[in-house]
Amino acid sequence: MSQIGATPVDVRVARWLVAALVAFLAVSWWPGFVLPLGDSHEGRVLGQFSLHVANFWELGPWASSFGASWEPFSEVPYTHHPPLLTFLHLLTSTFAGQGLTQVKSISYLAGLATIPALWWLGRRLGLGALPAFGAVAALVATPWWWVYGRLGLGLLPNVIMIGALWAVVEESTPRRLRLAAAASFAAVAASWHGVFLAPLLLLWLWRRRGCDRAVIAAGVGMIAGGLVILIWVAQGGGFGEWGDHLGTRVGGDWGWGEFLSRQWRFARGLLPTWYLVAAVLALVAGLADIRTRFVTGALIAMVVVFSLVPADGAWIHDYWNFPVLLALFPGFAVLIDWTSRWAAHQWKRGFGDRLAGLVRLKVVVLISVVAAALLVMDPIGHHDRYFVDPAQAGELVAAVDPSPDQVAAWYAPQVPWPTWIAHAWELPPAALAGVGELATVPDDDLVVLRLDRLPAWLDPAVIAEAHAVAGRYVVVRGDHLRLYKLGVDR
Repeated sequence: MSQIGATPVDVRVARWLVAALVAFLAVSWWPGFVLPLGDSHEGRVLGQFSLHVANFWELGPWASSFGASWEPFSEVPYTHHPPLLTFLHLLTSTFAGQGLTQVKSISYLAGLATIPALWWLGRRLGLGALPAFGAVAALVATPWWWVYGRLGLGLLPNVIMIGALWAVVEESTPRRLRLAAAASFAAVAASWHGVFLAPLLLLWLWRRRGCDRAVIAAGVGMIAGGLVILIWVAQGGGFGEWGDHLGTRVGGDWGWGEFLSRQWRFARGLLPTWYLVAAVLALVAGLADIRTRFVTGALIAMVVVFSLVPADGAWIHDYWNFPVLLALFPGFAVLIDWTSRWAAHQWKRGFGDRLAGLVRLKVVVLISVVAAALLVMDPIGHHDRYFVDPAQAGELVAAVDPSPDQVAAWYAPQVPWPTWIAHAWELPPAALAGVGELATVPDDDLVVLRLDRLPAWLDPAVIAEAHAVAGRYVVVRGDHLRLYKLGVDR
């Protein structure tokens, strides 16, 4: 595949701009990196990985189901997702030990590495160096990416798999064949998105090259990744438990009109208006350009399947359809490529072949647009909302110890899926789903609540008896909860 429109100057400048984008992310993500795990998606996911790592080293490989155990949060090993991220956390702990820095390093470094990987993918697709950078910058300038791009959601393995398969179409050297096999294995073993995307890409590769060494290498990698998943599920929770979990994800107590309205609300909250408008054009461009038509179609199909089949996930979580950013990336690169070509044509008509001036113009325009987009993104505001405020819960549970006889980490459902509490207190969680469960809480046991989302049966005046408070989170003793139960005289 020819990579049109990329002069040596373009490539050199684009590399520096990619490096600057990585530096921006590293600096803007650092304040979140040092925060404790709390009541956020990051806290829940990384709290779970912390439990996997702790159990692996405490129980050993066999008793911990090769790291799938997440006791005391649950006695059933967690095998609802492919295991590669769990294995990477175990590998990191082998060399660096356990701790907040170690558990966060995998996802944050993967997020940073995704930036040059996306640029490399754009080049493999045959797009110019500066248009590929512009498409990466458009993705980074969305709050969706800035919030969730650091949390190990599976873009990086899929990006490398796509780029590696496109590379072996250009030239199937032994090195590229090994990369295609390894990348295909990693993408399948890392996420369900990779499991669905891999066979579509293998079909494309087979149509381009026939059944040759490249197809065999990629196919072997994908099959090996699939076998790892099968073994992971079989030795952990089992296929029955996995099937039950999938059943809870299929459908829900809502209508499709409500579903679409909710997805639009999620998009409006995490994507700026300019991106939503440009996304339509990018989708059309990605499907229209021969260089990106197949990969755009395959990625869109992947997103649609994971939106509509396990639809309850997309109903609950605003991050569920996050890979749509990857699906739109080729189209944004094409749009910028087309615009760049048109600008180059107009430049030549007015100024002839003064290449240096054209490069300077493109760089100035790109930097100006990217800077404006990053400013509109409001990283400080999103940092406070998605990281600082929820981390107050982590500060709270780290500052207090449960009662000596406490056997459960009590919490209100308004503080959901508290893996981080189970990890901090080393106790199984127990939800106060209603006022009926309140009688089961011993007097001295501590309960974690959110002040802005107190249960309907609890008097807000309970804060007067708080054992500890941090921001919007509070820890209250069981006897004090009963004292402030609504309808009870004090």
